[in-house]
Amino acid sequence: MLKQFLTFNFLLLTSLGLSAQTDSTQNLNEVTVKAFSSNRSITEVAAPVHVIDQKEIERFENDGFINVINQYPGIRMEERSPGSYRLSIRGSSVRSPFGVRNVKVYWNNIPLTDADGITYFNQLDMNSFRGIEILRGPSASIYGAGIGGVILLDSKAGQAVENKGNSLKVNSLFGSFNTQNRSVTFTSASSKVNTLLNYSHAGTDGYRDHSQMRRDAFNFRSSFFLNDKHTIHLFSFYGDLNYQTPGGLNLEQKEENPRWARQATRFTPSSEEQKAAIYQKLFTFGVSQEFRISPKFKTEISLFGTRADLKNPFITNFEIREQRSVGIRNNNIWQLSDVLKMVAGLEFQQTNSSYDVFDNNGGVTGDQQFAEQIKANQSTYFAQFEASLPSDFFLTAGLSLNQQLYDYDREGGLKVNQNSGIPLMPRISVLKKIAPAISAFASVSGGYSPPTAQELVANFELQNSNISPLEAESGTNYELGIKGQKLRFSYEVNGYFLKMNDAIIRNVTNEGRDFFSNAGESLQKGLEILGTFDLPVSADLTLVGQAGIDLKSYTYTNFSDRESIFDGNLIPSVPKQTYMLTADLKHNAGFYLNNNFTYLSEVPLDNANTVFADPFALLNSRLGFKKEFDRLTLDLFAGGNNLLNADYSLGNDINAFGSRYYNPSPTRNWNGGASFTLRF
Repeated sequence: MLKQFLTFNFLLLTSLGLSAQTDSTQNLNEVTVKAFSSNRSITEVAAPVHVIDQKEIERFENDGFINVINQYPGIRMEERSPGSYRLSIRGSSVRSPFGVRNVKVYWNNIPLTDADGITYFNQLDMNSFRGIEILRGPSASIYGAGIGGVILLDSKAGQAVENKGNSLKVNSLFGSFNTQNRSVTFTSASSKVNTLLNYSHAGTDGYRDHSQMRRDAFNFRSSFFLNDKHTIHLFSFYGDLNYQTPGGLNLEQKEENPRWARQATRFTPSSEEQKAAIYQKLFTFGVSQEFRISPKFKTEISLFGTRADLKNPFITNFEIREQRSVGIRNNNIWQLSDVLKMVAGLEFQQTNSSYDVFDNNGGVTGDQQFAEQIKANQSTYFAQFEASLPSDFFLTAGLSLNQQLYDYDREGGLKVNQNSGIPLMPRISVLKKIAPAISAFASVSGGYSPPTAQELVANFELQNSNISPLEAESGTNYELGIKGQKLRFSYEVNGYFLKMNDAIIRNVTNEGRDFFSNAGESLQKGLEILGTFDLPVSADLTLVGQAGIDLKSYTYTNFSDRESIFDGNLIPSVPKQTYMLTADLKHNAGFYLNNNFTYLSEVPLDNANTVFADPFALLNSRLGFKKEFDRLTLDLFAGGNNLLNADYSLGNDINAFGSRYYNPSPTRNWNGGASFTLRF
């Protein structure tokens, strides 16, 4: 399939009668990393970081995050059905029934992940972001708990271009299965105020039965530049999302009709009969201030809060959840000398949650089964030093104190207080500049990740004496990397070795209820390779793209479930090999062809390694025309997803009872749309 993909693009070039040319004078744009408060070139940052700019986000504009994120090694976004996202960095989705676990997400430098450890990533609209930075591996030295990694999201902002400080952008996309994505964005920029207003609507009837999704989202961002030393930022976000959950199929059902929703059994009704779905509303706000007290000292203080309401009619119950969060983050940056820099601060969050669980009578609440309250407190105190040493060496050393507290109270008398302790998490790295744009680094970092509130609650709800209390995950990561840039090429190679203790694993009961257990010890080894290129094909045509390789060997070293021993088995949900390739053709007249190709090897679906998902290859493409006039930018496009018509699942259910592992993804499908940007 890869051969077909390369042949297609080669024939396109040949049909245009174009021959390759080289230009040794032009370099790739230098990439600056903001993570770890570094603001350094990516070749000077001793960490594995992906920086995704606005151009990369707009390659498949209005078509969701998957086409953007899944082209980078080490990170994987899954979508079991429309709206049901699962995000994994270095295999962290092993413990995730849905959403984001073991990964910390920040939005405009404030935590989007609450003190329960939950991030509602499915509420976000890609059209409102201008940049994404992805840190792979433990980053507790400055970002708190989380072994998987960190994602930093940066909202769009107004830009003053040729004295045109305001803009209005309208996006639209229509596609197969009645897919509709629309957005309107207004920005305004001046020397004193910078403002963004964004509204987006997304919806689809879905490929499978009972898989409709609708989402409306509002974004606001405004920055006030009071003077050269003082800036205030205001943020707010509101999302209203509902999507049906079709559930998993076994292999026989998948082969008979992959579009089915979960079928009824002798013991449980079908997902359609129970009207299984998620109804979710999320409101987040934040205010932050930047004070540049002196040329060598800057402090940032942020206050933030979140309200999340969720209703979840499921096969066996109907859950109503309310969550309220508040928090503060302080980040201080000292340039102590020309060669020494210090970053120190704190982060604190509190989330109060209530879970009311009822019988589900065909999508209507019945008798109450139980009610429970949980209060979570999460705190982090961190410090980091950066030193420029002789012979072009750079040293980074960081340390953080982290704590997670849960107070659980269930109606009927069950009360639990769980304290993760106060783990001390270090991170130390050394980078050597081999040449002006080539460097090598080595790092050692500790990480820990306490169980989320939902994981705790899921186990308490079962009231099963055979389920042990959950312990926090912990581990130490060892990493070597080399990165560089030469003319029109850049590259990055990272190898890592993570020894994990008490990894949290998802299990499923015969009713389809989730519960979680600690997996003893595991060993996670990986190699990540990414190269980018920007090559002139002719005077008017350029080939731009990147190629990635993600190799993993994740195994249990000491794990049993009291019935079987899984030592030496592959950890489920993690493919051993993933290959990615993007190749975009851009013509000076405005025509473009964007291509994403991905290949995944087989994926183990259970701890015993008796069931594997087949390997598959995906090709997504978009052909369009984009032209910038005096005050107007026009973009017209048409495209297709899964053009090779692969039989695959973008998100499997691991360790699923009844062998219901599979959530079939859409066959070949089409889309088209337009965007208009007016500057005034």
